[in-house]
Amino acid sequence: AKVILETLDRKGCVVVPAFAIGRTQTMLYYLRKLFESKAIPDIPIFIDSPMAINVTSLYKKHFDYHKLDKGDLKRNGSLFDYKNFKYCRTAESSATINLIKKNAVIISASGMCSGGRILHHLYHRLPRSSDTILFVGYQAYGTRGRQILENAESVSIFGEQVAVNCNVRHINGLSAHADKQELLHWLSNFKKAPKRTFIVHGEQEAAEHFSATLKNELGWNSIVPSYLESFKLFTNI
Repeated sequence: AKVILETLDRKGCVVVPAFAIGRTQTMLYYLRKLFESKAIPDIPIFIDSPMAINVTSLYKKHFDYHKLDKGDLKRNGSLFDYKNFKYCRTAESSATINLIKKNAVIISASGMCSGGRILHHLYHRLPRSSDTILFVGYQAYGTRGRQILENAESVSIFGEQVAVNCNVRHINGLSAHADKQELLHWLSNFKKAPKRTFIVHGEQEAAEHFSATLKNELGWNSIVPSYLESFKLFTNI
């Protein structure tokens, strides 16, 4: 709410690069909560990702399998059908969003700005000092999203260097991954330690730190494999 209100005060728009599966739907849940609590004014939310729209339809169809839709859908309707949510399927409707200069939130994929419709929005919004890019997910090393997050003066889009003059914000709390303590809690329930544990997710420094934690706290044989390194497991039958 704070990020949106600050941007509206500058007469700008908020652009949210979001993963199509899971993160977009979570954002819609929180945005609807903000609307209903009057924490933000009545502004349009453009969902500009064909994949995200298709997945959202699955959320609506199979509401028994998730927690975002609470209550009786027949009576209340799905949270995804909220009046402020504008689903943009066509390329023409996507391009029209670029004409909007203020008072809107644009959710588009990909979440790390590596491709998809978000690139068109970044191309138009990054140079605008009144707009805000709000990251709601992890930005991997080497991605365009990471460059923007680390205060790059410009980034390459469609073969052009586009100046980053907009405001950049990041919310860490929406990560879909378990953190260190959650992983340790889960692993601590193993009745017997694995013969070997491979850490193959995350950046190198974090992976090595977690591997050391497994060794020191759980006494596990943990390793971070090198690129293209292979292993063979021999068992006695």
